[in-house]
Amino acid sequence: MADKIVRTVLGDIVPEQLGYTSMHDHTVADMSQSGEYMQMMFSDRDPETLAFVPENYVGIKDGSYLANPELWVTGTVDDMVREFGFFKALGGQSVFDPSPVGIRGPIRDIQELSRKTGLNIVVATGFYHETTIPPEHMDQGEDHFYAVMKDEIENGIESTEVKPGAIKCAFSYLEDNELDAVHAGMRLAAETGMCIHFHTEPTTPADDLLDELEASVEKYGVNRERVVVCHMDNRICAGVVPSDYFEDESVDRTLDLELQRELLGRGYNIGLDTWGLPLLNPSFFMPDLFERTKALCLLCADGYASQITLGNDFSGKICMRAHGEWGPTAAFAFGCQRLLELGHDDWVHTLTVETPARLLAF
Repeated sequence: MADKIVRTVLGDIVPEQLGYTSMHDHTVADMSQSGEYMQMMFSDRDPETLAFVPENYVGIKDGSYLANPELWVTGTVDDMVREFGFFKALGGQSVFDPSPVGIRGPIRDIQELSRKTGLNIVVATGFYHETTIPPEHMDQGEDHFYAVMKDEIENGIESTEVKPGAIKCAFSYLEDNELDAVHAGMRLAAETGMCIHFHTEPTTPADDLLDELEASVEKYGVNRERVVVCHMDNRICAGVVPSDYFEDESVDRTLDLELQRELLGRGYNIGLDTWGLPLLNPSFFMPDLFERTKALCLLCADGYASQITLGNDFSGKICMRAHGEWGPTAAFAFGCQRLLELGHDDWVHTLTVETPARLLAF
């Protein structure tokens, strides 16, 4: 990786300086726009049941927590210093924050967090799914999204000197604005050599996701080794329908790694990166930490450790250690710790040091 750099919020470093890295945790984020959409989705809920108080913690983990404005912002910088301090205590040295335009918090706050924790923080440019795209960017077309991202890459974020070190878009609902942003992001990934990360939903049909991904990669000539398909751990139990599981004794909750292996076999990277997101939705199975760890072990045993990224999708108060959850640590304190106990030190080094350096260097 000679002559390559990693672009952090405090300036460029060499890839070897990254060290132990989380590849998917939100530091200072603002989900206000998406929250307004969630308020409409849960408009029939009694506001008292959405209040962020201990007796509601279980109920709002169905996703309705984002209908509460108190939970739209991750927290203060001091809150984040405390939470990311737990990651640093595990040996953490760097964090990739994949928050794009529309959910990324104030860039000066992210810089302050980096200074106070001593963590290298890399941020992204790009656009998320349609519910988070600011109104002024809607229905402007691919060239508009391209111009906005390129301006951040070349000139800085929010009129500052801080430049993004990666690109983040979404394959969520495959709607027009989302796909225009995807195509713009692919163009820039091909031009800059930056890695590009894609948010996915566990309910997006696998064939549709693959078709759209392959078409855009082929169109712009993006190297698959620079593409990360995120949240693939959310899908490892997706082949089981909860209603069938409840009513049919022969239906078991088993891992389904078909899509993950298909992506890896084609040369893509995948993110097993939502270890700390405490969602419990009766419409689809979210895997527990044991299932995530088993999937990680199986895919590493297949020889794919160098194509897997780890993170927690830490994204707010609902995920905090301060409120009884794992904060930005579960993938490392649980998953990597199990691998170490099994004697797979080499996998852990690849997952947390080598692969992040390869992807974030350009």
